[in-house]
Amino acid sequence: MVEAPLWERPTMRAVAGNTLRPGGFSITDRAAEFIGMLPGWRVLDVGCGLGATMHRLRARFGARTYGVELSASQLAQTGDTAGMVMAAGDRLPFRADLFHALFCECVFSLLDDRRSALRHTHRVLRPGGFLVLSDLCAEDAGTPEADSCAGRAGPLSDTRRLVAQCGLDILLVEDHSPRLRELAAQLAFAGESGGGGSCGGRLGYFLMIARKPEVTNAG
Repeated sequence: MVEAPLWERPTMRAVAGNTLRPGGFSITDRAAEFIGMLPGWRVLDVGCGLGATMHRLRARFGARTYGVELSASQLAQTGDTAGMVMAAGDRLPFRADLFHALFCECVFSLLDDRRSALRHTHRVLRPGGFLVLSDLCAEDAGTPEADSCAGRAGPLSDTRRLVAQCGLDILLVEDHSPRLRELAAQLAFAGESGGGGSCGGRLGYFLMIARKPEVTNAG
């Protein structure tokens, strides 16, 4: 029997809540405040999972939130699927220049085609729109065939390069690795054999915020 990925296990939900990631809403709120999110902004959450970020940004910041999620299991556990679409994060089914901000929290390392994901991000963001990216990172390159974000995590420098190459200006990079270590310890204490080892050790956790230029130079 194939074991469910960590983010779909009951232990992860019990420890991390519906956010299913290090830091819970603290990093989400930090990013929303940094970009100056305003009521009425259209915000897309890529890999929205159980919809935690969507509901948070809607309730606290007045955003009009939408989400894409590829896991049928995650969507089936979501009570309110308003604004959610079953789709891949590297093939976003939205028109260009639509969103004021796009959040991708603890999901980027899992995407099959990160370059495509960033190209789609650039396309769907309005001029001046923001990418909020938080994820695991590692000193060495990850394994594309791995079935976990820990196994796929690679150097932060690689992510910075990809983001810049897709035409987004990086405004902020912060280290939130202590949040990852806290989650790893909580999972280990709860008896999750795939938690402490896979979430700790060689890995770090970062927040990156980038912006699509107001004016795109032709040629």
